[in-house]
Amino acid sequence: MSGTEPPKKKLRPARKQVLPGQVDKKQEVQTGKEYNIWYNKWAGGDREDSYSNKVKSQTRCNVARDSGYTRAQTTGMKYCCLFFARGCCPYGFECEYLHVLPSAATQLPDTSKDCFAREKFSDYRDDMGGVGTFTRENRTLYVGRIKENGPGEETEEIVRRHFQEWGEIDRMRVLQHRGVAFVTYVSEYSAQFAKESMACQSLDNDEILNVRWATEDTNPTTKVIEKRRLEDIGKDAISNRMDPKIVDAVRQIRALEGGVILEPEEPDVYGAEEQQSEEEDQPRAKKQRIEKPGALLSSDTMEGLRYYAELRKKQAASAKAKPAARVNPPCAHGGIRERQRLMNDLRTRPCM
Repeated sequence: MSGTEPPKKKLRPARKQVLPGQVDKKQEVQTGKEYNIWYNKWAGGDREDSYSNKVKSQTRCNVARDSGYTRAQTTGMKYCCLFFARGCCPYGFECEYLHVLPSAATQLPDTSKDCFAREKFSDYRDDMGGVGTFTRENRTLYVGRIKENGPGEETEEIVRRHFQEWGEIDRMRVLQHRGVAFVTYVSEYSAQFAKESMACQSLDNDEILNVRWATEDTNPTTKVIEKRRLEDIGKDAISNRMDPKIVDAVRQIRALEGGVILEPEEPDVYGAEEQQSEEEDQPRAKKQRIEKPGALLSSDTMEGLRYYAELRKKQAASAKAKPAARVNPPCAHGGIRERQRLMNDLRTRPCM
């Protein structure tokens, strides 16, 4: 049938990415003497977090092949599987978490957790790794240790091709000859998913990427754009939860207070044929006002508000047009002349 939409493709069961015991876990020898619970490692020894000692990840997520439905679709779980993002989930459709990419429209029940249900912290780690913080919405990733074998445009195309698998990219910047790129996603959840998916992965030159959270951009233009974006998101969220009648009433009252008279909306007329015959017999100035059904403010109230708004405008205009009363400045020598007049009176007055 040409006029009908094609049926939606059903989501297939999620594939088991690895078999149990297939991934070889290699733990490096700990040389520290004190265990740091914040970084989950031993401290005081060699620098084990250096990317020169890192090895390439054995698995990588393939969204087109690995995604599908799991038990989370029946239980109502909203969070994604961390091991699915890393490409090493052995449970597949039996997993309790989602095996799909988060989108910009995703709404999680708890904003203090990331898309993998991990608790965020009040501040970033010193190395800008880990889960992140709940005090700032960070959509930008720092990607380091990129091997460049061509011009900047070619490197940017390679980075975009690998990172757009995890979500829609808002903007991207590549620092040529420095092996660094900054990737900003439209959604914060996409950035969280991409950070785990591309950790210790490679692009096209068999490098080992250093992916972590980017620090706050100091560009004033970017700050203004981000501030406006957050304000628009807040306004949309508030307006969606408020009653549209209240929003319309507040908008009209504020417009009248500012001296702007809004044109009334076209009312819904019931029985137009009968009312048209009645209105033809009456003068235009005495037409019957039809109130909008379900309106929060009646037509009489709106008429009174318009009258007071016009009255305030007239008073403000008359106050500006009225000239100020002229006040003669006091004479600088007025006090001296008055004293001289008193002295002359005392001299001419006869003695008793």
